[in-house]
Amino acid sequence: MVHSFVVVLEGTDFTSPDSPDADALYEAGCDDALLISEGRVQKAIFDREAPSFAEAVASAISAIETSIAGARVVAVERTTVASAPLRHST
Repeated sequence: MVHSFVVVLEGTDFTSPDSPDADALYEAGCDDALLISEGRVQKAIFDREAPSFAEAVASAISAIETSIAGARVVAVERTTVASAPLRHST
């Protein structure tokens, strides 16, 4: 099952071009996350496959906090994926 959630991060900056943090997250298994910055707030939006929501979040937090020295997850928000109707063209 795929679980969608957003984590808010402190102690990282993946928006600057010379920052290695984005690469570190990717290499730590966070290739299922979209990294965004809203002003000074850094977020990772995940669509993570796991047996439960708790396991998905725990694995993401572990990967983030062990791959980047000083990085810390300060909030987690469960999200839902909005689905658009499929259109069939004839």
